[in-house]
Amino acid sequence: MEKEDDWRESIEEVSHFLKKIRTFLASDSCQLDIQRRRKGEDPLDPNSTINTMLDLNDIDVRNEILSLTTKNYIKTVKDKKREKNQSYRIFTKQINNRDIYIKLKICSLNRIHLMSFHYANWDMEDRPYK
Repeated sequence: MEKEDDWRESIEEVSHFLKKIRTFLASDSCQLDIQRRRKGEDPLDPNSTINTMLDLNDIDVRNEILSLTTKNYIKTVKDKKREKNQSYRIFTKQINNRDIYIKLKICSLNRIHLMSFHYANWDMEDRPYK
């Protein structure tokens, strides 16, 4: 169910976003900013980004993002802290036989912010373009 601060983009919009991600990440000057810790997050939670990253390195994460397709898309959400900034796109992907929750946005031509990249805490089947 969509709320006021989340929505589904068209398949064309998602495809365009992914094309931009691939173009930007292909540049050596593009920084993939991975937020490894979140305020209030339990450091012992096996599904936290920091603990999920124990199974993957930064290059693996970058390659997984580069391999995203519209089939992996779930929805788009507002950046609640910085409403004038770009929105986050949420995707899911199977890695090591587990669903991964991926939340990212383009900040600028040379910076992509990866808010979340962790094992999913809930069912990730709600994908409109699978």
